Amino acid sequence: MTTGDRQRGTPSEVFRAFLGLGLTSFGGLVAHLGFFHEQLVVRRRWLDDAAYADLVALCQFLSGPASSQAGFALGLMCARWLGALARPVRGISLQGFMPGRSFGG
Repeated sequence: MTTGDRQRGTPSEVFRAFLGLGLTSFGGLVAHLGFFHEQLVVRRRWLDDAAYADLVALCQFLSGPASSQAGFALGLMCARWLGALARPVRGISLQGFMPGRSFGG
């Protein structure tokens, strides 16, 4: 089954998925790729394993953090442009923002 055959998420569903990951997932950038797989491929079935593997391989080839690029691309694939814009709420953004705000940063 290809991503075209699969049900897409709505932008609000993608936002909630990334928000949950942003609030609960720690362990570095590579760990986020595992969390993405679990939440978006296994649990929600928004894309299949082959599409996810191809996407991660492409993101690792590009410069910059692969998990940030994968998050943007996954949001785009699952809920088009509004889904892609939901990516900043996951992982890096919240994990860096929350402690900084807590300690007056």
